Amino acid sequence: MQGTIPYLGTFLTDLTMIDAAIPDYLPNGLINFDKRRKEFEILAQIKLLQSSANNYDIKVDPEFQMWFNSIQVFDEKKSYELSCLIEPPENTNFSNK
Repeated sequence: MQGTIPYLGTFLTDLTMIDAAIPDYLPNGLINFDKRRKEFEILAQIKLLQSSANNYDIKVDPEFQMWFNSIQVFDEKKSYELSCLIEPPENTNFSNK
């Protein structure tokens, strides 16, 4: 697992889907342990990835740090304006037909 940096949203989507799609209780009223097992597997995977991340030894890159710290941060209004400038028009047809 070392070197893996997964997107947390993937795990959250899986947990949400399991919660929504599988009932908590079986028709006979018993707890649905299949659902609990699936949830546990996802949470165990997250825990394993978190513990392997403790082994990372990431060195500081001074050039990257200098570049990153020099990036201009815009407020929400300015970000929206810039986004609208670079957004393609709605009627743009990208097919080459």
